[in-house]
Amino acid sequence: MEYKKYQHVERFGTIETEGIENGMCYVFPKIDGTNASLWWDDGLQAGSRKRHLTLDDDNAGFLNWAGNQNRFEHFFADYPNLRLYGEWLVPHTLKTYQESAWRNFYVFDVMAGGEYLPYDEYKKLLDEYGIDYIPPICKIENPTYERLVNQLEKNSYLIEDGKGTGEGVVIKNYDYKNRFGRVTWAKIVRNDFKAKHAK
Repeated sequence: MEYKKYQHVERFGTIETEGIENGMCYVFPKIDGTNASLWWDDGLQAGSRKRHLTLDDDNAGFLNWAGNQNRFEHFFADYPNLRLYGEWLVPHTLKTYQESAWRNFYVFDVMAGGEYLPYDEYKKLLDEYGIDYIPPICKIENPTYERLVNQLEKNSYLIEDGKGTGEGVVIKNYDYKNRFGRVTWAKIVRNDFKAKHAK
């Protein structure tokens, strides 16, 4: 398998995500690290948001770290056709994560043959191998925008106690395709995070 860039997560309320709230929505914490991926092709391969990584051209040490984690080799020995997408948690804008959370890989999507597996399917697979993943805050059928915004305050995933909440949330409806026929996820980002990021 070759490197495959992860899709862009679009803002909720744009033409790209219109109607995503119609149906069963999984609301996930959005964490603030660097995009990363793993797959198998004659050995463990890794990517960043924009490129295929090598040990000489790594991304914040991700490939070097992943190569020393036996669980990925065991996982891909059994599931060589799957691709893991996630966040490699290294300091970016948000610095309030628990000390033990840094320099770890948190899967947020698993792809098989160009299609995303639903959370309930890939959770079982990753649990078998002790691979970390981002769990949903909740599942909501036909949520309103207000109800989705309310989930922002519940995003304390990996955040130190008393240090506020995370960057935002990602909404996934596994039965949804947008008006252009694309599978697309939506995001809602905290306003104060956006202001801080803009600076």
